[in-house]
Amino acid sequence: MDTILIVFLLPVFFMLHELEEIIGIRLWMDKNGAALYNRFPRFRQTIRRLGSITTPAFTVIVAEEFILVSFCTFLSAYTGNWIAWYCCLVAFGFHLVVHLFQFLLWRGYIPAIVTSLCCLPYCIWAFWETYKFFTPCEQVGYALIGILFGALNLFVMHKIVGDRLLKRI
Repeated sequence: MDTILIVFLLPVFFMLHELEEIIGIRLWMDKNGAALYNRFPRFRQTIRRLGSITTPAFTVIVAEEFILVSFCTFLSAYTGNWIAWYCCLVAFGFHLVVHLFQFLLWRGYIPAIVTSLCCLPYCIWAFWETYKFFTPCEQVGYALIGILFGALNLFVMHKIVGDRLLKRI
């Protein structure tokens, strides 16, 4: 399969998945927030903080992530160095697996599960087609970098957006 096609599909699948979250998260949180508090009391503060993020604010977070994923994709395609793209692929794949666990824990629909199930085969296919680019040791190292950077970026963006929301209230 053509590597460039595989590489350029990452931002497409990323945005497809994020659109499900953008469209559904606010209504879902409004409907299920109380049940989340009751079922997961240890995470009340996190649930409250995430529940306070508006759709426009969440869209800003998604836009920033999309710009990063797209930049890494174009950079990798232009230079032929696949490290940045691979890190994004792993972070995205990990993100999808987290949603699978959330779905299993919640035991019902969450606004991310449909596209997670649709996007995971792409991630598996992309890993399969590009595993030869790196040694096993490099794959593990870049995977850790991708997951850590993705988590840090998500935390920072939620903090920035969340703090701005709290100042307005």
